[in-house]
Amino acid sequence: MNQLRVLWRASPVWSAVALALTVTEAAVRTLLMVGIGQFVGSLPASASARTWRWFLVVAVLLLAGPILQSSLAAVTARCTTAYLVHVFDLVAEVGVHPRGIGHLDTPDSASRIRAVVDATRDWSFVTGAGAIWLIIGPRLAGLGAIAVLLPWRWWVPLAVAASFLLVSRVFMSWISLAFDKLLETTGDARRRASYLRSLLTRTESAKEVRLFGLTDWLSDVYRSTWYEAMTELWRERRSGLGPVLLACSVMALTVGGAFALIGLDVTAGTVSLAGAVTMAQAILRLQNFGVLGDAGTALARSTSTLRALANVRQELGLPAIGPAAAQAESSRSTHAAAEVRLDGVSFGYPSRATQALSNLTLQIPAGQSIAIVGVNGAGKSTLIKLLCGLYEPDQGTVRVDGADPAVDEAARRRVAVIFQDFVRYHLPLRDNVVLGTATDDVLQQSLTDAGGLALLERHGWDTVLSTEYDGGTDLSGGQWQRVALARALAAVAGGAGVLVLDEPTAALDVRAEAALFERFLEVTRGVTTILVSHRLSSVRHADRIVVLASGGEGIVEDGSHDELMRLDGRYAEMFGLQARRFAQ
Repeated sequence: MNQLRVLWRASPVWSAVALALTVTEAAVRTLLMVGIGQFVGSLPASASARTWRWFLVVAVLLLAGPILQSSLAAVTARCTTAYLVHVFDLVAEVGVHPRGIGHLDTPDSASRIRAVVDATRDWSFVTGAGAIWLIIGPRLAGLGAIAVLLPWRWWVPLAVAASFLLVSRVFMSWISLAFDKLLETTGDARRRASYLRSLLTRTESAKEVRLFGLTDWLSDVYRSTWYEAMTELWRERRSGLGPVLLACSVMALTVGGAFALIGLDVTAGTVSLAGAVTMAQAILRLQNFGVLGDAGTALARSTSTLRALANVRQELGLPAIGPAAAQAESSRSTHAAAEVRLDGVSFGYPSRATQALSNLTLQIPAGQSIAIVGVNGAGKSTLIKLLCGLYEPDQGTVRVDGADPAVDEAARRRVAVIFQDFVRYHLPLRDNVVLGTATDDVLQQSLTDAGGLALLERHGWDTVLSTEYDGGTDLSGGQWQRVALARALAAVAGGAGVLVLDEPTAALDVRAEAALFERFLEVTRGVTTILVSHRLSSVRHADRIVVLASGGEGIVEDGSHDELMRLDGRYAEMFGLQARRFAQ
């Protein structure tokens, strides 16, 4: 059972202590059941010494029970903490392994990953982590009840226990099936419903939803879409109710028959009062083999989530419940500019019929600044993602200082990128510039070179860049651009040899972008720099400009700005069109 294996792997010592306490508590429950029976049976003797002895036994056992339960609760908390840390580490590995993002571009795979991640955040998963001891303890106490009843009629406790087990198995299968189906229901309808719900609740969409009066319409569409997504799940739940009701009927008849037999034996005088009380308790204790309320439901959901997580990890080439093996780090370490080579690279996205890049060959000498331009769909961003190792090419090779960034961690770290949709972390300014440790000099210099010194003077390093936190603040688009650029410059200070700007300044006007790029090329002189932009005036000062044709046809022009203008080809045509538009 994965649940026990993960628990033992996460915390073997505390799990062993919890198991010992659980066994002891089950033994105390069994002895208490016998003790109460003997105490009640001795009452007609008018408080004899035997009565007082059994009274003391019952009192001690009643006192021991809460002590053991409290101790088990404390130990369970330690086990649960270690368990959740281990599982959350497994979930985190799903997000970063494999290193590329190809599996996240597949809707089915991405949806199942999101479903598992969301399930691990649910309260039922958190409570289910410690519910296993709430299941094992009563089950062991149930075994004690069977031992008490065996000398009477051996087949009665087995039949009653079997009926409760039947109910438990059928009910938990029903619950697990419903929850598994929920995790697997990741089709377009459910994804669309989740998106529509987010439009009703997100801050980003709040203004337009209210101004355009979309609340009622979105609510109606969300409701109908959610019904469409959940219809199959509800059908599965209804179809599973029949076996559950049948199992409950069998259990009721079996338990009723057992009590009837006890009554007949008491009437016949073959069972004493003490025996009858003990056996009645034992029959009731056998319900511990049945459904154990919220603990059982939480454990079922936790088990289903863990099973789904294990399946996702195995599909990604990771161990099911253990951490991935640490990858050997390259001993190469340098702060020099890196050389970039792409030889015969072809790549296509699974969702597209045509290739994004076809037989592309490009060499960038160390220390050169190069601009990559072209119309939408020419493959500019795809080229950058291949260079970062986020995808592996279908054909050809990508090398950074001779190493493959798709498999070599050291090569990946040599590439620093700021994308157009860079992350705006809800963290202090300091952490937005460097996610990790860095000297104050590196932080100060990076932000200064990015033109963001005014931000520091106004807000300070420790201000959280989000209005969702007390004392936090938000930045304008241009201010965020400078923070992102400072992040890239700090990466260079940390050893990156290739710096890529993939249209991160799209939110700026043309003059601000041109000024920022000129400043950027100045402060990064000597670093291999790749600029991607639609605005050709912003990249004219790069050492070299590469023009990509649309449709994945590859490089059609390559040279400096002046050379390409004299060539009077595609670049000159695009530059002239943009120049006339801005002049107007």
